Amino acid sequence: MMEESDQKNISVSIAGRNFPIKITPIEEILVLDLVTELNDKVSEFQKTYPGKDKLDCVIMTLLTYAFDQKKSIESTDLDEATQKIDTIKGILKELVKD
Repeated sequence: MMEESDQKNISVSIAGRNFPIKITPIEEILVLDLVTELNDKVSEFQKTYPGKDKLDCVIMTLLTYAFDQKKSIESTDLDEATQKIDTIKGILKELVKD
């Protein structure tokens, strides 16, 4: 468990707004990469939909990430279910063989 002394405060800017966060040194690279990725995605939406305000673009970015996360979880669940079915098939084949 990380002690509070292992954490540091930084400020990140997403869509032009600053947010103070407390992170560990290990998390810093991940957070800074994520901030860059988020800002790039917001900018992409602003270029694609010039009539939308910045908040709309932030929300579209959020929806994109939420959708991708949900899809990833469901894909993992499907993979696990497929593995369990394959295991059951193997057991049944062994039982039928005997």
